[in-house]
Amino acid sequence: MNEIALRPTAEVAQYQPDPTGGRLIAWAEAASAANRLARALSETQFVPDAMKTVGNATAAILMGDELGLSPLAALRSIYVVHGTPALYARSMVALALSRGHLIWTEETSDAKVTVCGQRAGSDHVERSEWTMARATKAGYTSNKKYGSNPQEMLYSKAAGEIARKIAPDMLAGIPYSVEDLELSEPATVTVSREPAASRKVGRAPKPEPVEPEFDEPVEVTVEPEPTTEPLRTEAQSKRLWTMLTENGMTEREHVLAWLTELLGRDVDSTKTLTKAECTRAMDALEPTPAELDTTTQGTLDEGGAE
Repeated sequence: MNEIALRPTAEVAQYQPDPTGGRLIAWAEAASAANRLARALSETQFVPDAMKTVGNATAAILMGDELGLSPLAALRSIYVVHGTPALYARSMVALALSRGHLIWTEETSDAKVTVCGQRAGSDHVERSEWTMARATKAGYTSNKKYGSNPQEMLYSKAAGEIARKIAPDMLAGIPYSVEDLELSEPATVTVSREPAASRKVGRAPKPEPVEPEFDEPVEVTVEPEPTTEPLRTEAQSKRLWTMLTENGMTEREHVLAWLTELLGRDVDSTKTLTKAECTRAMDALEPTPAELDTTTQGTLDEGGAE
């Protein structure tokens, strides 16, 4: 066993009560130093946006010191997801390797990733196998990254699991990876309170009735729906204009005014006429049977006169 692995046992064996608060004082001094570093580093582009808050950066530097990370490494590796501190799975692997533990990938594909690990000084090998079927059953595939980069996401699950199994003491109370917590929604707690009991001190004067206010009615203008009927054909258009000319209507303004009156809507161009409207206009221009009889009789009379 190396010195790092033996240190927790030595600390437990040498633990003594500290009524003077010496450890707290030392921790406060460390927090003050971390805060000074946080103020300087959080203003740079070397840290993520979440660590540009001095309080978050201070806590990350302190936690990183417990894990053995430098201030900059702590600010890049530690994240707070839904109020819980977490490390990326690759950061967990890096910490484990730096302590002498072993973690390696045994198999990797888009369908399955197997990661193995061995604690320093132990012959036991831990294995973690994550498949897309397992991730789907656990509900993790709601993260779109499982579709775009399945090997990376499956590796993160397997590697984080192995790191927690072979070296839980190394993580110093960080049981989750960032990839784990990103898939869970923050819990929402609804607190309902009973109304406080009212104490009768005196009878309050009865309020005067207030006439309720009503909103003024709003005039709603309903626009007519656009017609869905098919427009007139080219043949209809030619026939209509022939009939209009035969009836003495050759001026555009005269024609549009006549169509507007006939159809009961504003007609600004014959191109807007539908098939039905064009037929109606041509029917109106057709001579009636009585008119045809009068025309025929006049022709006969003229022929007789000749």
